[in-house]
Amino acid sequence: MSPTSSPEATAGQAPARHWPAFNVEGAVVFAVIIVAWQIAARLFPPFLFPSLGSVATAIADIFRDPVAISAIWLTYVRILASLTAAFALSLLAGIWAGFQVRVGRALLPLVQFLQGVPAVCWIIFAVLWFRNTELRIAFVILISTFPSFYYQIREGLLAIPDDLSGMVRALRPTRWQLVRKLMLPSLVPQLLTGWRLNLGTGTKVTIMAELLGGISGIGYQLRLAQELFRMDRAIAWTAVLVFFVLVTNKALALIDKRLLAWRVR
Repeated sequence: MSPTSSPEATAGQAPARHWPAFNVEGAVVFAVIIVAWQIAARLFPPFLFPSLGSVATAIADIFRDPVAISAIWLTYVRILASLTAAFALSLLAGIWAGFQVRVGRALLPLVQFLQGVPAVCWIIFAVLWFRNTELRIAFVILISTFPSFYYQIREGLLAIPDDLSGMVRALRPTRWQLVRKLMLPSLVPQLLTGWRLNLGTGTKVTIMAELLGGISGIGYQLRLAQELFRMDRAIAWTAVLVFFVLVTNKALALIDKRLLAWRVR
């Protein structure tokens, strides 16, 4: 065996490919988009394609405006609070279904029905059912993200090996001990995946709810930008949302790395 050959290569396996830390290809794609946008900004009116300089100015104006800062925090709190409520409800329902087979059989058609209803329909229902804006948005996020959370939890419980489950149950644990020692540790990968999937869904649904039936938040600000034909403001608010999703995804990645350090990467 040569000093430079790896055990994997000698065993007939392809050596692991280590990608560079900086994504050159992704940077090239974004550079092309930026150049194309700047060209479009010179050829079309600003209300269609504003220059990147005007978008940057709009972003700076947002962070200098106390009202805009308040709208940002309000939307972020709505998203995280409603997602947390949906996560807690689906976790309780999933674990309950794990203990009671009939509960799982009863919940599955309901979850499938909820998943089939578009988010915009739930927004319309919420506007008609609730007068309070916060209740509307919380209801729409909870009902839209519950199925995804529930499916992740259900699949995670079904994936627990029978021998591991039998070994733990042989020690005659209480239900709380079974949840804490077997179910929750086994569900960690699915729970983190559920959060990553529903982060985007929750953000989109929140903005739609604020846009159609709200009087505050980023969605409402986007509606104002549309009514005033301020494309630069619309893009600036969109950039703020993307920043929130990227930061939250990074936080979830750090949690994933911490809780799943044992996993082969």
